[in-house]
Amino acid sequence: MAFGEGRAPVRAEVEFGPPPSGFDLTPYSVGDRDTRALSDRGLCFWLSDALIDVTGPEKVYTSRIVQQILGADGLQSAASFEVVFDPAHERLVVHAARVHREGQVRETASPQAFEILRRELNLERAIYDGRVTAHMIIPDVRVGDVVETSFSIIGANPALGGRLSQFATLQWGVPTVETRCRLRLPHDRPVRFRLWGSAEAPQEEVHDGVRQMSWSVLDRDPWRSESDVPAWWVGYDAVHVMDDCSWSDVADLFVDHYAAPTALPDDLAHRIDEIAARHATPAARSAEALRFVQQSLRYHSIGVGEGGFRPRDIPSIWETRYGDCKDASRLLTTVLRRLGVEACPALVHTTMGADLAHSPPFAGGFNHCIVRAMIDGVPHWLDATRATQAGDLGTMTPVFHHHALPLIPGATLEAMTPHDPPCLADVQEIWTFQRRADAGAEVEIVTVYRGARADSMRNWAANDGLATISRRLREDMEGIYGPMEEKASMVWRDRDDINELECVEHYHVTWPFVGDREAETTVRFETRDDVVGHLLRTHDNGRRQSPIDLGSVRRLRTRRIFRFAVNTNVTPWDVAHSGPGCYGHSVLTARNPREAELLLEVGIRQETVPADRTAEYFNFARRMRAVNGVTFAFPLKGGKIVPSENGETTWVGWAVAACVVIAIAAFRILSPA
Repeated sequence: MAFGEGRAPVRAEVEFGPPPSGFDLTPYSVGDRDTRALSDRGLCFWLSDALIDVTGPEKVYTSRIVQQILGADGLQSAASFEVVFDPAHERLVVHAARVHREGQVRETASPQAFEILRRELNLERAIYDGRVTAHMIIPDVRVGDVVETSFSIIGANPALGGRLSQFATLQWGVPTVETRCRLRLPHDRPVRFRLWGSAEAPQEEVHDGVRQMSWSVLDRDPWRSESDVPAWWVGYDAVHVMDDCSWSDVADLFVDHYAAPTALPDDLAHRIDEIAARHATPAARSAEALRFVQQSLRYHSIGVGEGGFRPRDIPSIWETRYGDCKDASRLLTTVLRRLGVEACPALVHTTMGADLAHSPPFAGGFNHCIVRAMIDGVPHWLDATRATQAGDLGTMTPVFHHHALPLIPGATLEAMTPHDPPCLADVQEIWTFQRRADAGAEVEIVTVYRGARADSMRNWAANDGLATISRRLREDMEGIYGPMEEKASMVWRDRDDINELECVEHYHVTWPFVGDREAETTVRFETRDDVVGHLLRTHDNGRRQSPIDLGSVRRLRTRRIFRFAVNTNVTPWDVAHSGPGCYGHSVLTARNPREAELLLEVGIRQETVPADRTAEYFNFARRMRAVNGVTFAFPLKGGKIVPSENGETTWVGWAVAACVVIAIAAFRILSPA
């Protein structure tokens, strides 16, 4: 984990040489195909060819791409030859960078043409992985040219013990004439494979003790991706090949690196013993230990070489006070064990976890490390890299990534129990309107945050201060209702023992109505949508084929009370709808002739809408958007709000309102952290 521990600096270089034996670089022909009909952004891809060879002492991945430039938009992309690799354990060998033009072939690859660029793509997240990009610009490419590039990457991270896990794409997002993929391995090495989309089983042959698995796809229609698709879902043709192993075999690759230290730094041991003295129960000790590690470590990851898979030792972690998920989990496990709590690190995947149970076991199936604490026989999943969490184990936001692999002997993949979250943001607005329209209105907003939303708001306050939060919340409202003045300073009540936070705002709204002040006969007030539009964001395009990602399980509720200066005719409604994995409730009531209330609640019960139920979801979303707010129209006379001819003011539901307002930056509901 630590940068440079026991390692000399690695110099990244580009080597040059022929491709592996049996890898074809002869000119590729598309026959009589009309390549212009296959052009996408000025390019037509003729061939994507990949070979993975694990028959030797090192893994070798070889690639060849052949593409034709058919428009000016394709020039820059085709001329840029880039390969990303990790010099700590991989070598890059370039085989070709050729330009085919009018029957002539020009080779452009040379040592002088390449630059090595260090680009840490996750630098802003304090994550350094040591990968570099070998980059060259192929000179003198023109419309009509065919550009061919080929390279091999030799080697693999030894931390994975040579375990095979190879994902290959067989269908692309652009037209491609042919896609090939081959895997060469010893004939007696047992592997399993998983097919995605319409991919078919491989063609297989064995020669001289080498088994070759081959896939070839011709003239496949391009894959068209859709919005809001779960990260774990693969709808296009693809194949994943992995060694035939168990989840216990995978856990065994990492267990020893999290072994309990023989001794602890004195000051660390003293801090742990202080926690033990203040808290008697395993549950209380676990919550306090989690906060202790969250507050002690700054997140910083240097995953260079094997460090991307192994934590540092406890003295180094404690001395530097920084670390990544592996370091934080090792430290938290150590703290919990000294406190008498049964604990172990556990591997999860933050985006692909829902799919792990459907996959054969494979190394590399995880991207994050947390801790499993067993209390009274019940697992509690703790993430020491989160911002400091308030409350006890019952009110803390639990970690949920669907499945986890505890790093213990004989491990199995464990299902994580989904939780029923509290109402994360419970908002009440009280609007008081004056008789004169130009006198504006007053609004008092009381928001109760719970769970993860409360933690997020605390983190925001700790970093930016309450004055910034107050300003941002006011600006959020001003973006919809225009200029406002604070009637009183924002009130901030933190009940961190139960993980609740209450925020109270009080404003005078100069002109709360739709339109400008020149209105002479009618003014209109519209409520904003800070619930439905944010939770049910995916819209129907009439051709949906993919599942829908609804985000984490959660619910939000807003109650708006309207106090009018004249009698108002409110026709009440009480509407409840449900859809796959979600529900909604909208209630409009008249408290008295001059007071109305709108209650709106939407909940997400599961993260994903299956592809075959998206029509139900869209129908549910349409029904909820029809009752996600209300519009009140007020007649004016001499600048004053007056009853209509029948003595009462009418309302118009948002299903037929002329203008639907959706809050663009609802910090009150979403919060920025």
